[in-house]
Amino acid sequence: MAQNGPHIPFKVFKSENDSTTFDQIFKGRAFKYPKSSEEANHKSTYWLQLDFRDKIPPLYKDSVFYLKFNSFDFGELYFWDKDHVSKRPIGLFDDKTQGTEIPLTNYYSEAPIDQNSLIDQRYLYIRAKRITFSEKLQNWSFTLLASSSVKKLDLDDLKSLWPFYAFAGGCLIIWLSTISFYFYLRKLEFLFYSIYIILLFLYVSGDILSLYDHIFSGNRLLHHWFSQGSLLLANFAYGMFFIYYLRTKKDYPKIHSLMYVIMGSIFLPIVVIIVFYFMDYMAGLNYMISSFTHMILGLSILGLIYLGFHAKNVLAYFVIAASFSFIVSYVLHIYFADPEDGLLLNSRYYLLIGCSFEIIIFTIGLNYKVHLEFRENTLLQQKALDEKNKALRAQINPHFIFNALNSIQNLIIKNDIKSSLKYLSRFSHLARNILESSIQPNATIDAEIAMLKDYLELESLRFDNSFSYEIHVDEGLDTSSIEIPYMTLQPFVENSLIHGLLPKIDGERKLTISFKKKNNVLLCLVDDNGIGRKASENLDKSSFREKKSRGMEVTSLRLNALGGKAKGYQIIDKTDHNGEPSGTTVIIELCL
Repeated sequence: MAQNGPHIPFKVFKSENDSTTFDQIFKGRAFKYPKSSEEANHKSTYWLQLDFRDKIPPLYKDSVFYLKFNSFDFGELYFWDKDHVSKRPIGLFDDKTQGTEIPLTNYYSEAPIDQNSLIDQRYLYIRAKRITFSEKLQNWSFTLLASSSVKKLDLDDLKSLWPFYAFAGGCLIIWLSTISFYFYLRKLEFLFYSIYIILLFLYVSGDILSLYDHIFSGNRLLHHWFSQGSLLLANFAYGMFFIYYLRTKKDYPKIHSLMYVIMGSIFLPIVVIIVFYFMDYMAGLNYMISSFTHMILGLSILGLIYLGFHAKNVLAYFVIAASFSFIVSYVLHIYFADPEDGLLLNSRYYLLIGCSFEIIIFTIGLNYKVHLEFRENTLLQQKALDEKNKALRAQINPHFIFNALNSIQNLIIKNDIKSSLKYLSRFSHLARNILESSIQPNATIDAEIAMLKDYLELESLRFDNSFSYEIHVDEGLDTSSIEIPYMTLQPFVENSLIHGLLPKIDGERKLTISFKKKNNVLLCLVDDNGIGRKASENLDKSSFREKKSRGMEVTSLRLNALGGKAKGYQIIDKTDHNGEPSGTTVIIELCL
């Protein structure tokens, strides 16, 4: 950046009439030094007389030098052009302005001049108008530069901007994560927070990093309107995020009502500002920003204090911590601004720090909410799974009870009183256990074995001890503590009896039930030496066969409903050395 040269003194003539011409001002010569308390306002036009007497060093003579000056919103530089006075625009909002902003200074521009441009070989005149903010005239300064200060940023310049680049990187990462969460979870709080981050980033860093120049293609007027209004847009997005994040309608109805007032206080100025833009009414923008921002700030503080006394969960404290971080930084951003920092650009480091803390806190808060909702959804899914299993078990119970009562009926018809009473006693014991299973979804392996023994004894009585059975348990298996879904094996055992063993005419009918542990998997085996599935399917209907294996169907659904807790089951068709069917083996795999 070019080294500053001599400062140029100036006098001011304040005009309330925008139609005043240079000739009128030049002839009047009513210029005065600015008073210490005099401020520029949007209603007045200021004519400045810059006096270069004895201010141009010999080094600058016969060469082009640069005038560094405060960036005016609208400005015209009057200079001598051969034989007459000419003018050129130098204001930020002027079309085809020849004033160039100096990077990293926020409020300064420059324009090239030479000694031959001086009117009466001594003066330059500027017609200036300030409409974006008020400032003391004594803050205006004019300096000669031997060379232009406008150049590409060097390493030292980039080092001075590293906090803003770091902030930009953090905002980008968090924006990507929040927008990804929105598309994955379809939760509106993530959408509004992603919008809030973008708008907040533009408000904090847009001017400093010259982002608006690229976004608005050099349209400085639109640039200014958006940069000032972006805070209101950010507040609106934050308010919507606040409502959905805390579920205020459900959990905080009073705060929800206050939010309607706050959101209305934000939305109305946004609409009015858009109208003012098309009316080219800059004073209206200034009033809206200054008035409504403070009102929204006050309402927000009241809402956060109320929330602090009525917080219902940890999420509320995330909101309080993050919001107060922003509010404190915003107050410091205003309070510590220099008098000449009319747009509060030089004090945005305070805002940068506060917003960084706010974003970090809310990022943790959003992830915590995702954790809570994931845990809640998991519990709901588990509850739904339990209810589904209860319903499926309830379908097994009448299926089995019907078969048992049918067996008792057969014994009574045969007038076998002794067997009927014995069968009824075992049936009542088994029925009680089955009814209890409707309450407790799981049972220990010991309880499952006890139920299977009761059932097999009943079936043995029913079919005149026409089959034998064995139950084996691995020695290392803790059958008293390991739980499995109750009555998981019973339908498979019943299927082996009815469709495998009982249709067998010759030879021993034997059923073997085994419980084994393999790594972290419990293997439950139901093995029979019956006629096999293919032969069973070819048999005509008989009194021994079920029309439809409802118990198997329901158990299959139960195992599927267990998800990751059950790996499923498989049925193996056994054959002898001649390749003839020799029974089936059912293997059920349950995760321990």
